[in-house]
Amino acid sequence: VVTADGYDLQFGTNVLGHYYFTKLLLPILTSTAKVTPERKVRVVNVASCAHLFGGLDFNTFKDGPARKKCSRGNLYNQSKFGNVVFALELAKRYEDQGIISTALNPGNINSDLPRHVVAQIPSIVKQIIIKVLLYEVSQGALTPLYAATSPEAASLNGKYLVPWTRVRPPKQETQDPQLGKALWDWLEEQVKDA
Repeated sequence: VVTADGYDLQFGTNVLGHYYFTKLLLPILTSTAKVTPERKVRVVNVASCAHLFGGLDFNTFKDGPARKKCSRGNLYNQSKFGNVVFALELAKRYEDQGIISTALNPGNINSDLPRHVVAQIPSIVKQIIIKVLLYEVSQGALTPLYAATSPEAASLNGKYLVPWTRVRPPKQETQDPQLGKALWDWLEEQVKDA
């Protein structure tokens, strides 16, 4: 599935969309950081443990032969990897202007996403998976709320959080400064005329 502009739907939504939305908010974010008592504002990117299985193949961001060879799962993993790369690059570029950028895994949540993944599994097995491996939706809000509002999280610029509110290193490749710059430049090129 692709967007109306021909971007992979997962990447267009989870990475390009986040980038563009953040870009539009940058003036208000930087001006707000100047007047808050702590001189900081926060941007929280909800990624996933799926980023551990991803990487970036720039040839798959838009519709074409390379993208068509990828499974939906791999495209999702790539988009979540992209979330982390974007969050870390934002942290580097705007830390001196008071923007605290984090990425996080909210946990394996019993939301619509995993329900679709387990749709083909026999009912009894599905119920076991849901009860043992998935948390309630309300629990999925804990780590994002911590990153966005906790006084302690104001010092977590460029960090990756996992349930429940713990800092852990993301996949090593997400921290590659050349990859971060390349993704940022690609994203900027896509929205420059928007």
